Amino acid sequence: MAGHVAVGAATTILIGRGWATWWMVPAMFAQGIVVVFLFAPMHECTHGTAFRTRWMNRAVATFCGTVMMRPALYFRYRHTAHHSYTQDPERDPDQVPMPEGISGYLGEVFGMEFWPKVVGTLYRGFTGRFNDREKSFLPESERPRVIREARLMVALYALVGALSVVTGWWPGLLAYWLFPRLIAEPALRLVRMAEHTGMSEGADPLTNTRTTLTNPVVRFLYWNMPYHAEHHMAPSVPFHNLRQLHEALPGAPEKREYVVSRGYVQAHRDIVANLGKGSGSTVPTSTSAAATG
Repeated sequence: MAGHVAVGAATTILIGRGWATWWMVPAMFAQGIVVVFLFAPMHECTHGTAFRTRWMNRAVATFCGTVMMRPALYFRYRHTAHHSYTQDPERDPDQVPMPEGISGYLGEVFGMEFWPKVVGTLYRGFTGRFNDREKSFLPESERPRVIREARLMVALYALVGALSVVTGWWPGLLAYWLFPRLIAEPALRLVRMAEHTGMSEGADPLTNTRTTLTNPVVRFLYWNMPYHAEHHMAPSVPFHNLRQLHEALPGAPEKREYVVSRGYVQAHRDIVANLGKGSGSTVPTSTSAAATG
């Protein structure tokens, strides 16, 4: 976590150094990458596997969720449903159906459904008007806490916005946080789509989840979550041990009985090549046969 924040401090300095020049654009994008990938520590902390103490997991999850505009407590229950019912169209709240065509694919990449979902989550949390899907994974006893979390977040955003206008610091708010948050989200969408898009709609983690081999920078900022099939096979394994788990499993990666893509380019080539073919279309026949047989 210290390393992640340190990278963020470096990108913040880059924005300041490039202020009012074209260098601000790549600097803001780099800052945005650091911000959107705070999803990874929030995810780990809601699993309770990032830190040894419960309060630290909660504190870091809350911080990351606030920066990303995603309520951490709400996410914790939503993500529990995702792990319980992975790729179940009726019960997995985070399932991304296989796009029907290139327009649907690009819509997913650029967040055409994601951003309305973010705004809707805060609105429904603030008002307490949860939809039927949310009621299925939010325990009734926890809903007051979820509502309080959303209201505190909205109040904080309103306060920060008002102060930035009064003090004249609103350009900084846009340049250091909001613009980076917006322009870098597609990078996270590409990474997250690789985890399940085009995989089978079934309970078997061998066929409903994809692991993607990638470089150390992505593994660091995404807290080893590219080893996603391993994570779904054993969710209690801490993020820092997922690479060891990957290496300890028997057989070469390309011969294993689950899907391993050799990079995000390959993963998205498989997705794009199978647009319109529905769930399971990117799972090799040999993998499906091995998993079921």
